Amino acid sequence: MVQKSRTSQYGLASGALKVGAVSFLNTKPLIYPLLNGELQTEEIDLSIHVPSRLATFLNNHELDIALIPIVEYFRANDRGKGYRILPNISIASRGSVLSIQLFSRVRIQDVQQIAYDTNSRSSVALLKILLTEKYQLAPTFVPCDPSTDPATAETEAVLLIGDAALKNLGATEYSVDLGAEWHELTGLPFVYACWVARGDVELGDAPNLLLEAKNRGTTQISEIARIEAQKLGLPENLCKDYLQHHIHYDLDESEIAGLEHFYKLAVKNGLVKSERTLIFES
Repeated sequence: MVQKSRTSQYGLASGALKVGAVSFLNTKPLIYPLLNGELQTEEIDLSIHVPSRLATFLNNHELDIALIPIVEYFRANDRGKGYRILPNISIASRGSVLSIQLFSRVRIQDVQQIAYDTNSRSSVALLKILLTEKYQLAPTFVPCDPSTDPATAETEAVLLIGDAALKNLGATEYSVDLGAEWHELTGLPFVYACWVARGDVELGDAPNLLLEAKNRGTTQISEIARIEAQKLGLPENLCKDYLQHHIHYDLDESEIAGLEHFYKLAVKNGLVKSERTLIFES
């Protein structure tokens, strides 16, 4: 399913860049000024997609810029796609993230099979790394729908991300917050997604426009939390706390260090074929 943002209603020029994002709560501060028409531009045609499709659409030239899981950037980089990471913007955590959770009915050390939300590209890679590097575990993984109830799932444990994870906090006796585990293991932030552009696209002012959207949107978190809490059926204070204290939107030196370390561990654990230099839009 594709939902067009309000930017599509303002006489877009034929050369407008096709930009894709997801509808998760944690994405809203990056795109809210574009969705509500506050930041009007003819340079960006913003559309909303299910998370698992963004990397495919970018690869197929159906999008010019997409907010993709960072592991998909690594895999594209490995194939020599020439993708560029837009600067100063990410979806990251510097500790507990809340919305990336392994829910388990048994102790983590006893988990043998994990069902994973099929939207969770970077999170599955991160979980496999954490289980190997910290717990010396190698359980089997099977896909599941994001609506899976971890309290009644056939597997002992379920990995959920985004809004589904927030809705199930406290659903099982045991849980692992992947952001907290990563920070405990490495002392670094974890970057889940970045704006990534195809290498053959002339970006014009799009990077500055997306940065302006972020700068405006991150000052509107109270409003976003109020609106989205009603849509999601979540407590407003949870949404506000989540966006203000658990999700970070910068891409500074510490986030880049976290990216590079994740890249190394992804290669070490066979999740990416080879490590290459990260490419940033200058």
